[in-house]
Amino acid sequence: MKHQYLLLIILGMAVLTCFPLASADDIGGDLGWYVIHCNVYDANIYLDDKFVGTAPVGALTIPLPSNGIPYKKIRVQKSGYSTFVDSITKVPTKGDMVDLYVTLMELPSTTPAAIIGDVGWYVIHCNVNGATVLFDKTEKGEISKGVAYVPVYSTATPFHSYTVKKDGYTSFTGTIDRVPLRGESIDLYVSINPAEPPAVTPASIGGDIGWYTVHSNVDGATVMFDNDVKGKTAKGTLSVQVFVTGTPYRAFTVSKPGYIPYTGKIALYPVKGQTIDLYATLNAEPATTQPTTVPTAKSALPPALAGMALIIVGVCAVLSAKTRK
Repeated sequence: MKHQYLLLIILGMAVLTCFPLASADDIGGDLGWYVIHCNVYDANIYLDDKFVGTAPVGALTIPLPSNGIPYKKIRVQKSGYSTFVDSITKVPTKGDMVDLYVTLMELPSTTPAAIIGDVGWYVIHCNVNGATVLFDKTEKGEISKGVAYVPVYSTATPFHSYTVKKDGYTSFTGTIDRVPLRGESIDLYVSINPAEPPAVTPASIGGDIGWYTVHSNVDGATVMFDNDVKGKTAKGTLSVQVFVTGTPYRAFTVSKPGYIPYTGKIALYPVKGQTIDLYATLNAEPATTQPTTVPTAKSALPPALAGMALIIVGVCAVLSAKTRK
């Protein structure tokens, strides 16, 4: 009897040796992963409007088979925060991980009366603080820390357009296509640029004026003299007028998103009617990639060990037969 129990144990070990249990890394075959990082715990996460889970303390990992349909949009929302919506541009390959980062912004607190009145929010994101926000030409506040919050009642007359403006910048006007529901926030994104200075010739001024001509290899680059914005390059140049009796500038900077800014010294100051050339060459910023960690799969035991297990099984079978005799 003891030999029979021993034989069963050895047979079980042999089966486990030849057919090891699959690990979590092996399940599902050719998988890639989306790793979603969110700054707000318990926010609801949707991929292509499909609910996939809530934001944990760390990160939420969503598998994607290599032959599956890639997700195109991520939406994250939680009551009291502005809704986050963004496109998904990368698709994880087999064993690869794509990190998606989400930042939710807390909405300002509302009064009980406002909550009863079914209040939603427009959240205007802008690159210039202090810019004024208007809805249908009615002022609704200013941009502070990159955003402005505009509460609206779902039962009120809908707005049709919004405008963001500031002195010295080109105003932006966009359309509003829907009204937020109670507790919902709709994000509107605005980017305003410094206004182009009017073209002025020395004859029109009549005073002692000189000129700097800034040459650059990139059009649309912003030119600043001692942190004073002078305009943007067009067709390779920008002309900047100066009064010869004014305070001399000491440095100029040329910059554009996606390029390394260029800063140079201003050594000469023009006299009346003179033009001094300044040259700036912008180089593209180097592309950066984030390293990814590839999950490793557990390998099976070598075939030699499986063979040894089979030999042990055979020996025990012979011993058991002799015992019965």
